Amino acid sequence: MSAKNVLRYLLIAVVAVGLLLALGLMHRPATPAEADHIFRLQAPPFARAASAEAIEVASVIENEAGISAWFQASSSINLNSVRGVFRTIETETANYIIGSVPVPNYTEAWDVHVYVHKDGWILAYYLAADPVGKIYDWKAYHNSGRTTLSTKLENVIAVVANAAGVPFSSANVTYYDFRYPNATHLMLIAEWGDWDRDSFQVRLPGSFAYYERSWSLANTGGGSTYYWLNGVQIKYISGVWQMAHGTFSATQLPPDQYHTIEVTGSSYAGLTLVYRVP
Repeated sequence: MSAKNVLRYLLIAVVAVGLLLALGLMHRPATPAEADHIFRLQAPPFARAASAEAIEVASVIENEAGISAWFQASSSINLNSVRGVFRTIETETANYIIGSVPVPNYTEAWDVHVYVHKDGWILAYYLAADPVGKIYDWKAYHNSGRTTLSTKLENVIAVVANAAGVPFSSANVTYYDFRYPNATHLMLIAEWGDWDRDSFQVRLPGSFAYYERSWSLANTGGGSTYYWLNGVQIKYISGVWQMAHGTFSATQLPPDQYHTIEVTGSSYAGLTLVYRVP
């Protein structure tokens, strides 16, 4: 992979069946880039319910939540069975719990906020101040042999669902960003480096509206890791499994231009886009 230079053409169009993504790979066709993930954003139905309880919960979550993922179990949930997975509990009633749940193999700094209702709803979210790039679960990606790109949000939902004894599939997880109700899609792009500099190029279609452009970087080994955008150093980190994330401005990553993202060191790098398709 040391000579890899992948050119990603994000030529995205709306068709009758949904979203069509065309990726062009160059220079190393035998070593394709990792599959990108595109999620259609949809608000959880319980956040729009008219009951007094639902309005109270929605008010709390909408005031503090950013990127989120939600799941509806096929049966009710006994709250006593999931209480033990919470590191802290902020609010608890006979019907629901709101608190923070540890992400497997991560420190407390990466805990996810979770709302779980006895009717089977599980919502996991990071705070509004957190960039979307925080959701990459690089350790799970690493442990899967780079075959499964998942998020901390869905993996925490799995922890809660397993504790509740309800069937869970990541295919049934839906994403939503409470900060951007008009956004329609979330895209995750992942890349890795093996000490030498690895890169890919991306072009954002100008017909889309972009609400957030964010990055994520993880150092998997010793030494130093760098994230570069168009030759400008964005972030430097060192230390085994040190991670960082942040946002790009519209000036740094404007549409209708090709941008080169490079990573050096033993690392994983991500680019996330929250956007609206016309």
